[in-house]
This record gives sequence, structure tokens and C-alpha cells, in this order.
Amino acid sequence: MGVFVLVPAKYTYPAVLNVSLTLVIHFLPIKTQYMQYRFLSMFTIAALLVGTAVKAQDCAVSVPALSGKYQGDCKNGKADGNGKATGEDVYEGAFKSGVPDGKGKYTWKNGDYYDGEWFKGLKNGAGIMRYKLTAKDSIVTGFWKKDKYIGLYEKPYMVYKNTIHVTEISCKKVNNSLNQVEIFLTSESGGSISSLTQDPVPKPQITDFQIINGNYLKKEVNDSYPRKIGYLFQEVVFPFRMIYTIDYGKDMFELEISEAGKWTVNVRTSY
Repeated sequence: MGVFVLVPAKYTYPAVLNVSLTLVIHFLPIKTQYMQYRFLSMFTIAALLVGTAVKAQDCAVSVPALSGKYQGDCKNGKADGNGKATGEDVYEGAFKSGVPDGKGKYTWKNGDYYDGEWFKGLKNGAGIMRYKLTAKDSIVTGFWKKDKYIGLYEKPYMVYKNTIHVTEISCKKVNNSLNQVEIFLTSESGGSISSLTQDPVPKPQITDFQIINGNYLKKEVNDSYPRKIGYLFQEVVFPFRMIYTIDYGKDMFELEISEAGKWTVNVRTSY
């Protein structure tokens, strides 16, 4: 007796074989059905593996060193989502449009690896880079931007808030050898001669320091400049965050410096 099987077009190749063989086995003698169902199970698994392999071959990875074998999510014929690409190098993690994008681990053929954040195929964000060396591995932790290491912190300093009369706050790292922060407070009119009284206009001063994070051992004040006052904090423990009050509450600013070293900070007021 012949058996004809009609399978809807929506079924994939493995599904067609599975449905067809199941219906054929249904009409076989009972004593042979057990062996035939075992054959069907093994055949179905093999067919699914073939389907997965075909899918992996059709999913492109746009990084030449990763071209070879890919297993994972696809979109429009490119690796997109979570997956693993193996070629000369190996990458496992998030993809977008065929390149690493998101969080993932890239291992080079020499054993070096980067585990962290990616954007459009480049290291970008927080991560760990391990270099395989003969004596001892070297580990670099921190942040990358457009494939370049920018430091232990994404932003070496941060101005959290300031009042309206504090018009400028700029920070510059001078060197890595000294843990110091030197702040120069400059005003538009402080130290000049008043046109009304012909007396010197008082320079603004930092009158209070409130430590939020970190610490310092010693502070020196230098009032020898004609239009500004310098404040030198020595033996600073970083990250160093503090609220600076100007002229007993007239103005203020809050600044944090994360990276150790010698820093120069220029603060300007509008009066």
C-alpha cells in the first residue's frame, strides 16, 4: 500500500523528513515499529545538526581573523546576537552586523585576550586585557575608546556641581610621580584696584574643604600671585573628591580626581 504525505510549505527540511517518516512508520507492522522509531530519532537529530551547520555557514562574520566557523544568532545573513566565531582567532560574545558589539571575549592566536565591552568591532568601554608573557602574564584593567586604552577610569576627573559664579573648572595631569593636587582660584577683578576707592579688590578664597572620598596629608596656601590664590594638597589618596566652599558660602564647586599623580586645577569666578 502506498502512502502519500502532504507537508505544508512552512516546514523546514528536517521537519519534512520527520513528518514523512512518522506517517510511513505508522502503517508498518507493530513488531517492526520499535526499531523504526529508534532509527527515526537518530535520523531527526542528524538532520537537525545538518540544518544547524548550514545555518552557521550562511551567517557571515566580517572580521577576517574570525572567518571560519560560526555558531550563534544571525540576522540578514550576518552574525547578530550571541555567538562564537572561530578562525585564526576566537571570539565569543555579542555580535551586531557581523562584528563584535557588546560584551565578549576575544582571544588571539598567541594566547592574548581581551574580555570586555566592544563597539562596531573595536574595544570600547570597560575591560581586561591579558598579555601572555614567558615569565609572567601582564594584565591591564580599565577603559578603552576606539580600540585604544585610555586609563584605569573612563573619566580621570569629574565636576559634580558648581554655582553660577564659578565659570570655569579645568584639570590637567602633570605627571605620575607625585600624588598632589594644586588648585588655582582666579577671579575677574580680585587683586585689581577699585576705580571707586582706589583700594585693592579682595581676591576670592576657598574658605572650607569637605572631603567626600580619599584624603590628603598636608595643605599649603600661596597668596603671592597678583590675581589668584594657590592651594596645594600633598600626599593625596585617590580617588580624591571634595567640596570647596568659596568666600564662606558665596560659591562652591565639587570635584573628584580619580587617577593618581600630580594635577593642576584652574578655577575661575566671574567676579
